[in-house]
Amino acid sequence: MEGELWQWLSRRLRTDADLSEADWQVLDMLGNTPGHSLRAFELAKRISFSKPRLHQHAARMIKRGLLQQQPSREDERGTVFGLTPLGLDCFRRAQTHRARHIREALLDALSPEEVDTLIDLSTKIRRNLRRLDAEG
Repeated sequence: MEGELWQWLSRRLRTDADLSEADWQVLDMLGNTPGHSLRAFELAKRISFSKPRLHQHAARMIKRGLLQQQPSREDERGTVFGLTPLGLDCFRRAQTHRARHIREALLDALSPEEVDTLIDLSTKIRRNLRRLDAEG
């Protein structure tokens, strides 16, 4: 189910917003970060990309006008990626599509009680994953 859900969400995002899942991960993280920018190592960590993968993908997004890159003010060797005005606009439009897609695919298929159960179960699983991370 999880694989089918993510494939469907990815197809819809591509069709409705002309974005890949990787584009969305970058836009979503930066769009929800104060200042809409992060150091490259922090962005890579938060979206589970390797540094080379992030830099390759960011280069493509820079060419499309969605991202900008600049040296870190704190450490000239570091790189900061940030949303351009076009990138922020793209994020906001895609965010609307993604919310609708999730509602169509997941929430519309469940009763309100089932949604509550899903939230409860997801919360318990996430709590357990954080506990396991802390232990190991």
